[in-house]
Amino acid sequence: ISWPVLPDSMAHFEVVNTGKLDSLYTNKQLSGLAQTFTITSFDSGKWSFPSLVIKVQTRGPAPTASTYFTDTVPITVSFSTSDTTNVLKDIKPIREAERISNVWYWVGGGLLLAALTALVTWYLRRKKKMPVTDTQRSRLSPYDEALKELEALKAYQLAVPADAVVVHHKLAEILKRFLTRSQAANFMNKTTGDILILLRDQSLNTGMLAKAASCLRCSDAVKFAKYQPGVIESENSLLAAREVINVIQLEMTTPKK
Repeated sequence: ISWPVLPDSMAHFEVVNTGKLDSLYTNKQLSGLAQTFTITSFDSGKWSFPSLVIKVQTRGPAPTASTYFTDTVPITVSFSTSDTTNVLKDIKPIREAERISNVWYWVGGGLLLAALTALVTWYLRRKKKMPVTDTQRSRLSPYDEALKELEALKAYQLAVPADAVVVHHKLAEILKRFLTRSQAANFMNKTTGDILILLRDQSLNTGMLAKAASCLRCSDAVKFAKYQPGVIESENSLLAAREVINVIQLEMTTPKK
């Protein structure tokens, strides 16, 4: 078993403590492995804990090798609870505040107002000049655009690690973009778990759901855990993405009885 090893720090997270890898036994037979990681974060917001890779290889007359990906985990980092007791903790005697002229406050407020006005004006002008997004500009249907983008990925050499990384990055973007345009909902910022739940709610069959999960989780592993997939694994991800898009398109265009 090739167990995942966390680095000391990741995007938005720091590893505080790495517990000992323990073996679990049932009736004196090894039944599992368990390890506890303690992490912390100093970046407030909603982040995704990256997918981890676990490889299992069996020995014997017919050895086998399997690769498993953990799901990404959404984690919300919030501020600590503030002290609401309002209890004064004096360390020096209270003394009267010095009388200060309010002129400089007015000057500072005027400068701040002028700066905010200039910033808002600049932002509004910049917003008017911003180019139209690809989703709005595309003249192709969501399905045709997705197939075109998948076809363009054939130009990359999957045996080259750098090309394989680009393919898996683009693969997740193509699938999320197709769902965004076809479902009229923003899937671009959704985690893999969120997307799979939405696809399951749309009655996507179990086989296609498994293929979508394998494709997205492999892309997560490449993006977040620097995982280097093999050529066959990358080809399977490409085929899985195409099949999922075809099935969803067929469901959308087939008249309901």
